[in-house]
Amino acid sequence: MIERLIVDSGAYDTWLADHQDQYVINAERSLNPDNLVLHRATCRTINGTPARGATWVGSYVKLVGTREELETAHPAARPCRLCL
Repeated sequence: MIERLIVDSGAYDTWLADHQDQYVINAERSLNPDNLVLHRATCRTINGTPARGATWVGSYVKLVGTREELETAHPAARPCRLCL
């Protein structure tokens, strides 16, 4: 089941810790199909300490689930160049 994490209350970090074998779509809040990027949950670009700012969720949201679920629901998502 796809979850949409829109508020950085620690839920995203907890999800990452519990689901290292799953996937994340990083998206603008509008879910602009031109800006959807699919990542492995272990990708350094969406995991650990944010390079910019203090949170991973803010102007961007995270859609999380299995790769099949995410690709079926958001076929326009392009794969991350670093992890996929």
